Amino acid sequence: MIRVLVISPFPAVRAGLRALLEPSGEVEVVEAREPGDGRYLRGQAPDVVLLDDIANANALDTLRKDAPDVGIVLLGGSPAAVGAGAGRGATGYLTRDASAEEILAAIRGVARGLTVVDPARMSEVSQAAIRPHAEPASPTDEKLTQRELEVLQLMAAGLPNKTIALQLGISDHTAKFHVSAVLAKLGAASRTEAVTTAARRGLLLL
Repeated sequence: MIRVLVISPFPAVRAGLRALLEPSGEVEVVEAREPGDGRYLRGQAPDVVLLDDIANANALDTLRKDAPDVGIVLLGGSPAAVGAGAGRGATGYLTRDASAEEILAAIRGVARGLTVVDPARMSEVSQAAIRPHAEPASPTDEKLTQRELEVLQLMAAGLPNKTIALQLGISDHTAKFHVSAVLAKLGAASRTEAVTTAARRGLLLL
């Protein structure tokens, strides 16, 4: 069970996120706090913090200072703006209209130590923003799953997410998150870099 701390200034948003996450059976919302109380982590020990970017601007800085290793999933905000100076924990960057499936996928990835970026945010993310906690920039040691290898093969063919989803019989949202996972595991900032890295490592069927 992944323990998630939700931070938002809006009670309806906090309640809504709790209602979205808990029915999955994978997530326990340990407490949904307002960002203004300054005691986000006291006694909570979350695996991941889900932070509504409309929250108090000091919330992210406070989290990074008090718990640099905790993973943070940001709803909204610019990755390029918040990536620099991040803590050692992994980070997820989602748009504010992310679906429940996307949010859960990001939480899973961040809880496993991956940095997850919605493809809509990719152009905003610099190398430093993608790998703020890495030592020398390098791929993760985690192997690609069979599904991720299938997605990688279709990425190498130049197919967009929608076509990848059709080819594999999955949703567009799921295809996007598989692409993000492939990029993170290969330590790549773009599809081209991911394909080039994968080819060097012998992961593609040529």
